[in-house]
Amino acid sequence: NNGPINTNNELDMNQRKVVQYDSYSDSTDYEKGHGTHVAGTILGKKAADGINESSGLADGVAPGAKLAFLDMGDSKGGLRTPSASRILGTGYEAGARIHSASWGGSSNAYGYLARSFDDFLYKNDEMLVLVAAGNSGGGNAFASVGEPATAKNIISVGASNSFGDDLSRGMLGPNHVASFSSKGKTRDQRTKPDVIAPGHYILSAGARPDKKGECDPSDGKVPGAGGNRDGLLSISGTSMATPVTAGTAAIIRQYFLEGYYPSGKKKETDARIPSGALVKAVLMNGAQYMTGVDNRGSVFPSVPYDDIQNFGRISLIDSLSLSDKTNLEAIVDEYELNGGVSQIYNVTIQGSCSSLNVLSATLVWTDPPGANGCTSCVLNDLDLKVEKYGTNGEIVNTFYPNGLSRPDDRNNAERVRLDGRIGEAHEGLVKKNDTFGIIVKANNLVTNSQKYALVITGCFGGKGNILDTTDSVFATGATSMSGLLDAEDWINQLEDALYAIAAAGVLFILLVLTCCYACCKWGDCNSVHYGHCAQWIPFTNSVHFDRVSNSDSDHSAHN
Repeated sequence: NNGPINTNNELDMNQRKVVQYDSYSDSTDYEKGHGTHVAGTILGKKAADGINESSGLADGVAPGAKLAFLDMGDSKGGLRTPSASRILGTGYEAGARIHSASWGGSSNAYGYLARSFDDFLYKNDEMLVLVAAGNSGGGNAFASVGEPATAKNIISVGASNSFGDDLSRGMLGPNHVASFSSKGKTRDQRTKPDVIAPGHYILSAGARPDKKGECDPSDGKVPGAGGNRDGLLSISGTSMATPVTAGTAAIIRQYFLEGYYPSGKKKETDARIPSGALVKAVLMNGAQYMTGVDNRGSVFPSVPYDDIQNFGRISLIDSLSLSDKTNLEAIVDEYELNGGVSQIYNVTIQGSCSSLNVLSATLVWTDPPGANGCTSCVLNDLDLKVEKYGTNGEIVNTFYPNGLSRPDDRNNAERVRLDGRIGEAHEGLVKKNDTFGIIVKANNLVTNSQKYALVITGCFGGKGNILDTTDSVFATGATSMSGLLDAEDWINQLEDALYAIAAAGVLFILLVLTCCYACCKWGDCNSVHYGHCAQWIPFTNSVHFDRVSNSDSDHSAHN
């Protein structure tokens, strides 16, 4: 930072990174702190003197963002959880609109915390909260997702394998879910987690409380998977996957704030403030199918919309439309329906983009909070379906969301993806000049109306892309020894299309609830020491982060 950090919860927007610190529990730190690691993944940017930035070996996903801390961890590794209004409200007051929480419990019920998170989001619908699903999925353990990742309006994040130097020998590639990643369903039979992101292993900042300034190894060599060198640390967990997703959400939010939609080019007059539901819909719409669970010696099968991967692995390339850069065009809408009313969006497949045979539509709404312990927790039931029309306008096919052959009345995020490429599930059903109707219906509401966000991507007649993804690491079955990209290369691979959005400085605050401090990311480690965090972490991107766990490899806790 530019100077010492004020730990009295006072806002200082002149600071380079840490603009707010709420010392709810304490203001101490520990070596290689978990909170430092997740915060660095989201928005870390090296500055040896706390002022002048340079490229680090493990900079974050959204390096132009700022953050605020809510300290929930004590010096003994325990977690003190304040009210949800303090957890989520602190960052909100500072202008943050994305919150990342790498902590949680063991119950898969819809309890007090889940309800409180949903209530806050329902009343503050610009905000998005991302929560680690948990690390209790080993041995193919289902119903292992833990509250507050059981909330409806958040994004619950599971972990996949990484690639390159972030894999240990024998691990399969990034298209496989990590064995420890917690699985659904929730007790009321909703599907979780929502998405998957790299989390086994992730290289990021390693706290050095007694060191000021440069923390990268002087020889420029990064530690291997699960190791540490100087100020760099490689660990794994859904806590690591959650900040990856939070940083990605930050870029999506900035995409709309800076007017990249609908042209794919920055245009001030197109700037809009997206709802949390819209950012969530963009993330989930672009998520890609995965192969299965890497159980180190065997692969447990997984299919889309199951309780292992659900919507799949997040992918910005498949989520945002950028002129001449990405494989798709997008239509987004935020609308409000009264009960019993439908809204129809008609599209025609045309143009020359490489996604010609793929059509995807995702519906997300911020639902009113349910009752503690509810067994049917979604209160306002919206339905999504896609109809394909014949040459005379007749309906020739009807497609329902989330892999079902009927409407989904359990979840408040629904997707229909039609992949008409050769060898895929809907081969031949999506081709040039085909017309489709995407229909949203307010089927059963407990309130007078319900707002929603809808994202539709496909080839709708715009300019073709120039991006070749045929050699994508996600399209291969490669293992750790096959020359896959490392995390830094993964970020760099997106620079042409996406990094320009973040490099100029994110236009909102990234708040992190965490007890730990990344010296190589944020400057003077002697100005404040944050101590042991619990075995849980909340942290947020644009809205704050919570604390991170002290156990770097303990998969029984939310890392």
